[in-house]
Amino acid sequence: MGTKTITRSVSDIDQSEIPPGQVYQLSIRHPDGATQQLDISQKNYRALKLQNMGKTLKKRGRKPGSTTRAASTPPTRRRRQNTKRPATA
Repeated sequence: MGTKTITRSVSDIDQSEIPPGQVYQLSIRHPDGATQQLDISQKNYRALKLQNMGKTLKKRGRKPGSTTRAASTPPTRRRRQNTKRPATA
């Protein structure tokens, strides 16, 4: 018998359920180095008036599987030319 996992998002502010794809995640870094991550709804995000505050970080790195197959194959090795000197008498 198989199992089915259902993932639901709940706002950390008002405990309301958030539809998939509409979850805002806030990361808060404390002075002691700890990081706190909050899941909030779009309604909470707008109520906190966070739209134009702070700085937006750019996405970095490549998406998995975005490299081409040609780039993943090792380069061909060039054969070394024979550098023997002619025999002298």
